[in-house]
Amino acid sequence: MSKEIILNHKDIQHPVGICDVVEREFQKRDMDIHRHEALEVTDDFDKGVRKITVKNTKYFTIGKVPWHREG
Repeated sequence: MSKEIILNHKDIQHPVGICDVVEREFQKRDMDIHRHEALEVTDDFDKGVRKITVKNTKYFTIGKVPWHREG
């Protein structure tokens, strides 16, 4: 199931702060900007918002397992 993030254009209009705003919105929804994949980004200029549809898939890493060989 995917989640939607709605951003106001006024919050992301300056290119220097856009990453901080997007990362903060991801964190509010318990997601990581580096782990979760954005499926679609659409801008609605009439309403002044950007909608980001994010794939909400959890990935797990397995630590050292007995059958894993290094080298």
